[in-house]
Amino acid sequence: MSLRLSHTTWDALDPYAIAEFWRQLLDWSITEADTYKPGSDECYLTSPHGYTVLFYRVPDAKTVKNRAHMDLAPEDSTRDEQVERALDLGATLVDDRREDLGWAVIADPEGNEFCILSA
Repeated sequence: MSLRLSHTTWDALDPYAIAEFWRQLLDWSITEADTYKPGSDECYLTSPHGYTVLFYRVPDAKTVKNRAHMDLAPEDSTRDEQVERALDLGATLVDDRREDLGWAVIADPEGNEFCILSA
């Protein structure tokens, strides 16, 4: 007996806006186009490998550090290029550890942390 990971859910004040940030950053596909629009309570994205993330509307903003986060590795570019790309999309640099540990801690526009690693 086992379980299969269906998807990961991220709480969001504005599911569409935060899903759009992640869609552009990761170049993932929109899963349910009929609900993927401004004002939606939930927006799904799926990776080319079938991994799904749901952005789900909640009434309260993030207030503490994430207990889990994504670690992202560049595939056809450098870490620094991807850090700059994330910042251009509206992210903020939280902790720059590129010189000592090799990654940068970034926050998406709603404050959810993620890391961009060396390739």
